[in-house]
Amino acid sequence: MTGAVIEDASIEAGLDLLSRPPDWLSSIEDLTRLRADLERTIPELASGELHLAKCKFKRAHIVDGTYASLCRLTIEDRDGGSSHDVDVHGVLVLPGMEAPTASTTRNGFAELNWHCFLPDLRWEVSLEPTDTALPAMPSLTDPGLSRALLQAAVRATRGDLADIEIASCTPTVMRYREGRRCTIRYELEYATDGRQDRWPDGMIAKVYEGDEGRGTFEAMTALWSSPLRESSTVRIAEPLAFIPEQSVMVQGLVPGDRSLKEHIKTVFKDGFEAGLEALASPVRKAGRGLGELHTSGALIGPVVTWEEQVAAVRHASDQLSSVVLTLADAMEPLVATLEALGDAEPAGPMVPTHRSFRPAQILLDGDDIAFIDFDGFVQAEAGLDLALFRTTLCDLSLRAIEVDDQPMSVEDQAARQAELDELCGIFLAGYAEVAEYSPARLALWDALTSTKDILDCWRKIKFEHLERRMRFLQHKLGAMPVR
Repeated sequence: MTGAVIEDASIEAGLDLLSRPPDWLSSIEDLTRLRADLERTIPELASGELHLAKCKFKRAHIVDGTYASLCRLTIEDRDGGSSHDVDVHGVLVLPGMEAPTASTTRNGFAELNWHCFLPDLRWEVSLEPTDTALPAMPSLTDPGLSRALLQAAVRATRGDLADIEIASCTPTVMRYREGRRCTIRYELEYATDGRQDRWPDGMIAKVYEGDEGRGTFEAMTALWSSPLRESSTVRIAEPLAFIPEQSVMVQGLVPGDRSLKEHIKTVFKDGFEAGLEALASPVRKAGRGLGELHTSGALIGPVVTWEEQVAAVRHASDQLSSVVLTLADAMEPLVATLEALGDAEPAGPMVPTHRSFRPAQILLDGDDIAFIDFDGFVQAEAGLDLALFRTTLCDLSLRAIEVDDQPMSVEDQAARQAELDELCGIFLAGYAEVAEYSPARLALWDALTSTKDILDCWRKIKFEHLERRMRFLQHKLGAMPVR
């Protein structure tokens, strides 16, 4: 029997509720309304003393029974001669809750303890606290200090590199998640007369808020000691050092000038069929490379089970409904059904699992590929990685062919989805060259992953993706074989 899951009336009713976000919540990501509320409420903007050149909604999450969000404002002076960015932190005052009596403080904009209340969006806005969670940043971004730090760390960790002599290094911040994580790339120079071929051409340092880097370094070390190191399909970075005092992990470089995610964004410019053809080769290699990772024997890190993933989705649903009361139990019929089907279907073996395996974690270097970002490395069923990659591949591709970010018609998305299913089949064919998977079990992982994506649209206030992802979830549920 096929499609029986979405024929359940309680599941349909829940999905219908989840397809219609309320205005009081969706307005948070509406930059037109956000700009208007800021310019109307902040005196310096209202008077023209300062000009709001740009505002960018960065992220949101549920915390302490409401939504907290971060927005970056680009502020110019009256003459437009200089500009600077100001990060503001917002807390949503939920409907029915009493709003602050004063709309702004007497402090000038962006001064100490400044905050204001945006009455249209019901958003309490204050300055984002100064980043104090990454104490290693000053030494990692200073050329002289970072040269000494990297050299000492690699010498202490790697006996085969104990003679490394770095003459100079040039740090470049690649990605920075305020207060959480930072990735820095280093261009290295060695003394010409002492350069050894085994010394790395460059390095990457990743600094973490907590001790996450230790687990990442251990996972990469296990992979470097496995057959994956010698793979002709995919490259991985060489682990070089972990600095526990500053929670910094150091690794070598892998070739690549763009990610598969970036490639997807541009590859459809010459038409949908041309884009699919251009993606076929890297997608097949990604599948085969993932199969090699799963069969590498690098069993390290915590075990993540299907039951735990179902529980995580249920927790996310409960967290959401505690804030958006109309969604109470909206997702539960679907989650309970998937849980029961999972209990009835034999689980797959635990394999080395990337856990964040998306197109963004694949670097392209001509026809070659490399896997990066092993921060979430665990032991899990193959379906966790397989479903996440295929779901994200389809989502990114559908986004890339949208016109002016407007959702496609139901008919157009269904037609494109059928062709993307074939591309996902190419990925699975590459995987099957070296590893096994259960199609029935994978269908369950597909549905669970897509369910989580719907919840993330709500929990992170990313409703521009909701309609497309809702259709995709219904496609996966309709195609799922049911016992």
